[in-house]
Amino acid sequence: MKKNNKGFTLLELLIAVAVLAIIIVPMLRGFVTSHRVNAKSRHLMRATTLAQNEMEIFEKEKLEDLLDSAKFNYNIVTKPDETNVNDPGIYVFEREGIINDDSGMDMFDVRVTLNPERVSASDLYYDQNKNTEVMFMNTVSGVDSATYIQRVRNAVNENGDDEEVYKLYAVRQNPDGITGASWTAEMFGQELERTITLKIEKEDQAGVETNVVKIRYDYTTHYGNVPPEFQNYTTKDKIFFNNAQTLDDEGNPIPLKSVYLYYAPRYNDPSVSGTVPDDRIIIENKDKLPVNVYIIRQNLVKADKKDSYLDMDGLVISTELEPVPVDYQVNVEINEGFGADGKTYGRYFTNLNLDLPGVAGEGKPANFTLTDCDNPGRIFSKTEILDYTGMRSLDATETRDRIYTMETAVYEHGADPLTSDPVVRLTGTKIE
Repeated sequence: MKKNNKGFTLLELLIAVAVLAIIIVPMLRGFVTSHRVNAKSRHLMRATTLAQNEMEIFEKEKLEDLLDSAKFNYNIVTKPDETNVNDPGIYVFEREGIINDDSGMDMFDVRVTLNPERVSASDLYYDQNKNTEVMFMNTVSGVDSATYIQRVRNAVNENGDDEEVYKLYAVRQNPDGITGASWTAEMFGQELERTITLKIEKEDQAGVETNVVKIRYDYTTHYGNVPPEFQNYTTKDKIFFNNAQTLDDEGNPIPLKSVYLYYAPRYNDPSVSGTVPDDRIIIENKDKLPVNVYIIRQNLVKADKKDSYLDMDGLVISTELEPVPVDYQVNVEINEGFGADGKTYGRYFTNLNLDLPGVAGEGKPANFTLTDCDNPGRIFSKTEILDYTGMRSLDATETRDRIYTMETAVYEHGADPLTSDPVVRLTGTKIE
């Protein structure tokens, strides 16, 4: 058999190469383009993931912790000047040289801006941010914050009708079933001295250290028509925060960060003979928990407008409030421990009159006493108390700056955020 050993001619080979070139070159170009698109997509995805992670951090963490260099490594580019009432209250945080995956190929800079101002009155929370007198409870987290609001009945601040304690006292009025007593629970409310005790404690629950917050009310009436044996009444300790069941991702209790005490003041009735001490508030943080403590006097409805209010569980119709009497005074006693920085573990905020320069106060300036639980004999001046406790007026800290528009922008590493466009920009809301 004769074999055919004939090969390709040069012309055939050239034609084949040309055909392959026509086919392969576009394919290679497509591969290169696809690689570039994929690389750009991965780059954008990493930047987006970084922006989302940053937003989650800012949504979860307290502003005070984000500002703490020992907890977060942000460069604080801008923060409000608390001495300037015209300061817009904007915060700007930056982190540089961030690599958020194992490839090590993409490096970014991130910039987070918190702005309390709203564009128009139609924006969500506009009125809330602008209101410098009222604190709104929907801005308070129940996960790491303990909040106690003293309930106030319709007939606000009338003897025997402004606090739930009278319901309990009415039951106690005749413990032996005696009827026809000449005194009433309403009489008990006259010339009344009240002490509110707030306890911030650690507790061991099944081998786990938890944070617990309790409150107690102690009452003493100086009204002579009430028998001496019934002139005192003390409520049981009421627990309104326990983080035993509020756990983080690792199964540990989420630490307590803030305690809010909203109390209804008792204004002494000038028509009643005799004088008694005004409200007394005791804060006990003997277990040295690093928390923020807010002492907030609630506003009361005017007596002649009380019928404009619905039931205590209903909606409020009238907003005409009782002015704080010029002679109203609060005595605040703080029992605390001191940290390595020479200040108390708790930081304190209030809308009570602190008699600070440039800050308007209502009623008489509050009286403060501070007891070092490790050194009870130590004496503090008012200036020292305000300094060591970090006591601040809510007016000075601008309660409106509690809800922020949050903008998170991710830039190429080394880019100037003032002149460069970000790789990705996300917006959201931070509730503080």
